[in-house]
Amino acid sequence: ALVKKALIDLDTLQKAGFNGVMVENFEGPGFVGATEDFKNVFLEVVKAVVEKASVPVGMEIIYDMPATIEVAYQAGAKFVRLDVFVDNVETRWGKVMAVPKKLQTMRNELGNRKLIMLTDIHVKHAKLISKKTLEESALEAIVYGSDGIIITGSWTGIEPDMEEIRLVKSVLGSYLSVLVGSGLNTDNIQKLISLADGAIVGTSIKTGDYVDYKKAKTLVKKVSTFRLSL
Repeated sequence: ALVKKALIDLDTLQKAGFNGVMVENFEGPGFVGATEDFKNVFLEVVKAVVEKASVPVGMEIIYDMPATIEVAYQAGAKFVRLDVFVDNVETRWGKVMAVPKKLQTMRNELGNRKLIMLTDIHVKHAKLISKKTLEESALEAIVYGSDGIIITGSWTGIEPDMEEIRLVKSVLGSYLSVLVGSGLNTDNIQKLISLADGAIVGTSIKTGDYVDYKKAKTLVKKVSTFRLSL
C-alpha cells in the first residue's frame, strides 16, 4: 500500500514538472530511532520510487539521521534531508541529539558517489536544547559538509521568517544554497523565492493524503514565471 501511494504521488509530481521528489515518514514517526523492520520497509518504498523516477529522488527517516544516510545509499537515492544535523533538539517524541561528524563520516565511507545532504537548522516541530544562534548553526553545518541549508517556519505549512532567510543568505553568501523547508504556496512564492534558492513543498499541493495535480502544476507554473522575470 505504501509503495502504491508513493508511486501515484511520484507520477503526479513528475507530470506537474517538479525538479525532484522526496520520500519521508510524514505521518510519524511516533518514536526516535528507526527499528530494522522500519528501515526495511522504508528501503522497499524508496527503491521502488528510484526505479520509476525520471527526476532525482531524496529521502528522510524523521528523527533518525544515521538511518537516513544508510538507507539512502542502499536505495540509490541522490539526496537526503537531515532535519537534525548540528542542533540538539527536544521533540514531542523525545530528545534528538546532533551527530554531524558521524553523518559526515558515514557519507564518506558508505559509497563511492557523493550523497547530497540538505540540512535543516533551527528546524520546525522542535525546541533547541543547544542554544546557538542561526548564524552559528549555519556555519557549523558548512564545517560538517552540508550541501544546502533548509529554513522552516515553526510547523508544517508555516512559512519561514523572511529575516531568517535573509540572515542565513548573508552568512553563506554564494557558498551554499538556502531552501525554504515549509509553507511555500501560490500566494507567497514571489516573496520567498526572491530570497531563497529553492523549496521543499508538500502541504500546499495536497488534497487529502495525495498530491493534487492541479495544485502542483499551478505552483510549478508560478515558480517558473517568477524565475523568468528575475
